[in-house]
Amino acid sequence: MNTIPRWISGLTVVVLLILVFKMYSALFSPALAYGAIDGENVANQKVLWELAGRDLAMIVVTALALRSQDPFALLITMVINVVRESFDMMIGIRFSGGDPAAIGQAMSFLIFLVPYGFAIRALRARRA
Repeated sequence: MNTIPRWISGLTVVVLLILVFKMYSALFSPALAYGAIDGENVANQKVLWELAGRDLAMIVVTALALRSQDPFALLITMVINVVRESFDMMIGIRFSGGDPAAIGQAMSFLIFLVPYGFAIRALRARRA
């Protein structure tokens, strides 16, 4: 059985904690993660619950991949995370209204994209 390097496991645990926080926020306290959103509006509630469901799916798949220590399974979750983080960054920039502080905050997603790149590279090497 291949084992995943500890730093990749640690990164994965951090991602799981963030996903749990975002899922909790979407279901119970949207302002924690999503800012000034009307959690009483039915249309917003539907979107928030959909986000929570997607986060839950990502939590389950990522936890299973981590538990299995299968490099390919974890590689797939890392690719999903890169797409998600990149899209979150684009959303932040798109809805920043040109505010440099908001754009800077959106660019903070790069903090995760760099380690994901290294993790993907390391996991691909373990598959070979």
